[in-house]
Amino acid sequence: MCYVYSLRSAKDTSGTLIFGFLEKGYNASFEYRYTPYPGETGSPWEQEDYVVLSVDGSESWLGDEMTTGLDSHGDFASLTAGFVPEMIAMIRAATSNVEVAFDREKLGERWVYGLFSATGFSATVVKAGEWCQFDPANLPAS
Repeated sequence: MCYVYSLRSAKDTSGTLIFGFLEKGYNASFEYRYTPYPGETGSPWEQEDYVVLSVDGSESWLGDEMTTGLDSHGDFASLTAGFVPEMIAMIRAATSNVEVAFDREKLGERWVYGLFSATGFSATVVKAGEWCQFDPANLPAS
């Protein structure tokens, strides 16, 4: 399995963006992994809250395709697998940053959880493609 992780997040934001690829690019995945602050307990969001993804300040419809979950590694939001190629293309075209926020329904607020630099992403995903034998611009249907 090949992984591409976000390298830099902005101050006062948390978590990691993770792309995963099996050999030859099959079963590609994308998720945001929340990293709790020291001493923080409980879920960072509610079940009815929803993900808002923005790239270079423009909101993307791809946030609507993300669902939240909890596993042994903590809280996460994952993208529906069929939309990973669109996410890759969107981040590769970014010139500045990728933002992960949640619309907090009960609070009537939008909270930014992670702001990540897009710098270097394109080169990194191309290198992962070389290592795992896939073309990031032409992923196979899984």
